[in-house]
Amino acid sequence: MNGEATLCGQAARTKTRLAVSRLFGLAVFALLIGGSTYWNTPENHMFGSVLFFLGVMLACLGFFGRVWCLSFIKGRKKRVLIQEGPYSLCRHPLYLFSLIGGVGVGLCTRTLTIPLIFLAAFALYYPIVIRREEEFLRDNFAGYEAYRQESNALFPRWSKFVEGETVTMCSRSFRKELTEAAGSVAFIGLIGLVQGLQRAAILPTFFLLP
Repeated sequence: MNGEATLCGQAARTKTRLAVSRLFGLAVFALLIGGSTYWNTPENHMFGSVLFFLGVMLACLGFFGRVWCLSFIKGRKKRVLIQEGPYSLCRHPLYLFSLIGGVGVGLCTRTLTIPLIFLAAFALYYPIVIRREEEFLRDNFAGYEAYRQESNALFPRWSKFVEGETVTMCSRSFRKELTEAAGSVAFIGLIGLVQGLQRAAILPTFFLLP
């Protein structure tokens, strides 16, 4: 009964994280509607384009990395201690790729401010999430402490990589991940549209973000 309650609590926290992420995205978009970026001006447009390119690459890496992680954990999360594939590199690769993707989407705003805000929010919130998850894993898996000693929480250790024999992907999980990726692509497209309208002086700019 306690195990089921713990899993229900973790599911609720997952929903909360998703809601917070979406609210953060809406807040960023509202900020960009009122203001433009210093790197969106004609004299600085080249650097802004470099930020956008890097952002798209990181956003794609984050998406494919999350799919890679889900192919190992779906249906086994909280039931099996997984130490293969991305989980041989670090203990929380799903959060690592979420971090990479979030920074990527932030860079697509052609600002340095937004990705820095995202990094600060991640640094404040996710250590709490990671600590709770690790408490659950330590209490439920005898081999977790040895795994923790041999791996980093987020920083990959490539020398420890284990390929893994097989992977599986639940169609529902894959569809959900694709839907979230489509939302990120749409968000990036909206950012580009808004900044294009601001460059054309169709939308007003009240302040500039570095």
